[in-house]
Amino acid sequence: MVAIMSNYLQIFITLLSLLNPMFALGQYLDMTKHMSQEDKQNISIMCGLTVFVLLGSFLFLGQYILTALSIHAYSLRLGGGVILLLLGINLTLSSKSEGDRESVNKNYDQSRIKTLGVSPLGLPMVVGPASMVLVIVYGEDAHGLVGKLPILVILAVIATIITITFILSSYIARAIGNVGVIIITKIMGLVVTAIAFEMIIAGMQTVVPILMAK
Repeated sequence: MVAIMSNYLQIFITLLSLLNPMFALGQYLDMTKHMSQEDKQNISIMCGLTVFVLLGSFLFLGQYILTALSIHAYSLRLGGGVILLLLGINLTLSSKSEGDRESVNKNYDQSRIKTLGVSPLGLPMVVGPASMVLVIVYGEDAHGLVGKLPILVILAVIATIITITFILSSYIARAIGNVGVIIITKIMGLVVTAIAFEMIIAGMQTVVPILMAK
């Protein structure tokens, strides 16, 4: 039981570190600085829903995607580990609080303001290729619907945290400042880097015996 809870805690910490709403906080504040509080809340809620629906879809459909593309689980684990490693190094060494997320177009259509929560905020500013790959790996490791449901709950909790973070972004930015955002981002970068090595090692443990047998 303790091992299972520890595994779910690792999934939670890894995904939260990878999605890291603090990473996009500066761009979100810049994008919404001329908007009303209601518009900001609508965008934040739409972003949270986008994160949950998108990653939830990859959780349940990832296995079918791998089968359709004839991709082995160990290949995904190794490839995902390399992507996470590069992202973790970038987060740790980058001197910018907003990292390398794509820039936001400040011109927006008032009638389509909620869609900003889908793109660019939800995708690609929060959800990127690395988080999609990681969720597919978790879905591959989970057994059946029962095994995936706890991960789905984790995604719901993380989506809620992301939503609340953006809703309270003005208070957070004033409380911790740019230096605080950078420190949090670097800590999360270290976590992502460590998990990346775990994924690479797990992939190698599977692929090396296969290669040795040939």
